[in-house]
Amino acid sequence: MNFLKTNFNGDTNIGLYGFATDKYCLVGVNNKKIKPVVGVPVFVCRILNLDFAGIFVAGNSEGIIINDTVEEYEGYKLKAHFSKILVLKTKYTAIGNLVMMNDNGAIVSPLLKKHRKAISEFFNIPCESTTIAKQNIIGNLGVATNRGCLVHPKIRKNEKEIIERVLGVKSDIGTVSFGSPYPRAGIIANSHGFVVSEMSSGPEMGRVTEALGFL
Repeated sequence: MNFLKTNFNGDTNIGLYGFATDKYCLVGVNNKKIKPVVGVPVFVCRILNLDFAGIFVAGNSEGIIINDTVEEYEGYKLKAHFSKILVLKTKYTAIGNLVMMNDNGAIVSPLLKKHRKAISEFFNIPCESTTIAKQNIIGNLGVATNRGCLVHPKIRKNEKEIIERVLGVKSDIGTVSFGSPYPRAGIIANSHGFVVSEMSSGPEMGRVTEALGFL
């Protein structure tokens, strides 16, 4: 297991800048320290002229999901790296905030509920909709890999059950950045290792390590 505590240009909300799968890592800014930790090719692409690729893009090892506005502006850049791109026609551009997925399944916010079938068929995985802690921004309230899942401390029992069943991994609650209940904002992770906000405490690091299946 590899791990790194860092920031992106002074910002500790590193998860907003990108995400990792077991086949690739997509980030909006270049950080050469990440590649040895996640152990996969790292693609750098700004989205909608912003560095926050983690907000606007979701995906797993098979491909990515973007909004049709992103496809219009950055589609040609993304197609250079990804052969499988699902474009959703929706008013919500922040797809990364509304989807949590791994190679086993996908969880979508109620705001994207009507796209469940399209996502399930495109990636050939189960896809269900739920909130986390009664909130819709599930992509920011949890981070999942093929080994485990870390979620908001106030997740409800039925929400947790849905996530574990669909993603096929156990989940646990935790925080990052010395108390932030938005795990995804402070973590970039896959099955090989994780990058975490440099503000994260020792106990938080322990919880991340355990929840993401490295213990």
